Amino acid sequence: MLKGPTVGLVPLQTTDELVMFRWMNDPAIRVAAGRPNWKACYSLEQVQDLIKDWLGQSTRFDLVVVDLEKGEPCGLIELNHLHAMSDSARLSLVWGGRKESKLAEEALSLASNYAFETQALHRLWTRVPCDSDFIISSFHNVGFRAEGVLREDHFNAGVWRDSVLLSLLATEAGKC
Repeated sequence: MLKGPTVGLVPLQTTDELVMFRWMNDPAIRVAAGRPNWKACYSLEQVQDLIKDWLGQSTRFDLVVVDLEKGEPCGLIELNHLHAMSDSARLSLVWGGRKESKLAEEALSLASNYAFETQALHRLWTRVPCDSDFIISSFHNVGFRAEGVLREDHFNAGVWRDSVLLSLLATEAGKC
């Protein structure tokens, strides 16, 4: 477990199926995370299959964010597009807990430091829907900078929506 003062990050396991089922079927969480490729509704069996698929991919690493005070999962950090010859990866946040920026920021900081220190990455990047203020501010508060806007890059609720592209370099990352 990667552990900070208020959150811990533990690798995603097949036993996390119920919390993932809840998050993946919550429209507000899906929209905030910018998951246009997630279906409108998942069965428990589909979530179990997705988790098994994710665990089998060598180019991704998923971490469940646990609120240490409550002992409850509150989010998922996805580190993907990891390739041996690449010095960058995508770091995504799916937030299912109460909107406490301290918890989300600590989780992002822990995950960023893990990526830079153990994977020897130079750059982390993410894309977040422009109207996901909580997630965008969480990334900004740990040092991610906006690189630009991806105009109408995903379709949600009958409308094409923009996303912001954010990145963090290893030299800019603070220690958690």
